[in-house]
Amino acid sequence: MFAKGLTGDQINAPEFAQPCCTALQIALIDLLEEWGVQPSAVIGHSSGEIAAAYAAKVLTAPEAIRTAYHRGQVARYVALTQRGGMMAIGLGRGAVTPHLLAGVVIGCENSPDSVTISGDINSLDQVAQSLARENPGVFCRALRVNCAYHSCKVLHHF
Repeated sequence: MFAKGLTGDQINAPEFAQPCCTALQIALIDLLEEWGVQPSAVIGHSSGEIAAAYAAKVLTAPEAIRTAYHRGQVARYVALTQRGGMMAIGLGRGAVTPHLLAGVVIGCENSPDSVTISGDINSLDQVAQSLARENPGVFCRALRVNCAYHSCKVLHHF
């Protein structure tokens, strides 16, 4: 059940998703701390960097939520002004790179066999089709975002 008035579609919108994800990560960090688990090091990627800063005690919980809120507002603006998205691909950088089109970049290397691509929606679909032709059955899934995080479509706004 979502907060009163928040629908399933809205939770994917950056202005809600960013602070909600950060709140969940803060809650997990606090729970682990309550159980006596203390990190010796932290890392984070994307919005996870906010939670990593909280875990490292660089940000307080209110500061982390405010940071996530503002990140979500900027991403909302970008999503309203530019049509973009992201897609998870079950292949590594070397296999994906030859299929990239203008306006699509590798936004994240998740593992040697998994990348996330980011960019223009139409171009993302074309890249996925090209990858599927060459690699039948390859995992290609659009992420439930309306913003091309980790791409040039977003970076110049931050």
